Amino acid sequence: MSAPCALFILGHAGTGKSVLTTRFIQRQLQQQRTWCVLDKDTVGEYWTGPFLEAFGQDPNDRDSPFFKEKIRDLQYKSTLLIGKEQLELGLNVVFPGPWSRELASGALFSAQALGLPANTSLRHVWLDLPHPVRQARIIQRADPRDHWKLQNWEAYIQSLKKPPAVEQGKIPVLDASASPDALLNALETLLQNPPVNLTPRDTVMQKT
Repeated sequence: MSAPCALFILGHAGTGKSVLTTRFIQRQLQQQRTWCVLDKDTVGEYWTGPFLEAFGQDPNDRDSPFFKEKIRDLQYKSTLLIGKEQLELGLNVVFPGPWSRELASGALFSAQALGLPANTSLRHVWLDLPHPVRQARIIQRADPRDHWKLQNWEAYIQSLKKPPAVEQGKIPVLDASASPDALLNALETLLQNPPVNLTPRDTVMQKT
């Protein structure tokens, strides 16, 4: 039995992580391959709002310092715990999300550090998109959870940087402005090949 795969579809808000994940799963099902999707937003949806309200905070907040200090890690750790069970059963799992702290610490490259089964095959891809395009997409999706981002846009984007692992070429980069089919084909091509140590010039479909 081959090792189960944990695929992390990474990128900042508005880059299309959820859309790419959905299209990827749909095509995998057509090919009779089964994956489990674990989005940290969905995992924490029902308890995050009440948690925030209990502390007198905006229930739609997903970006403030209070959220990042008190709730952010609970969402991610809950997602990994559920993922661990699926991977132990031999199911492949997709984890769409920024995973910024785990990237910064290097934990995202270690199954042990993530609390996942030791035989898990970890794969990563980063979706990249210019800030103005991301802002337009975020406005268009009209999600109340994006209110803080839009109200504090300049401060928000100033805090955003490509993780060192992306800049150093450890994670392949996909140009999120590419057509949906091109993006999906590029992701599937990446998964068909073993992970390699890439340089920044080797990133996939990234515009220069």
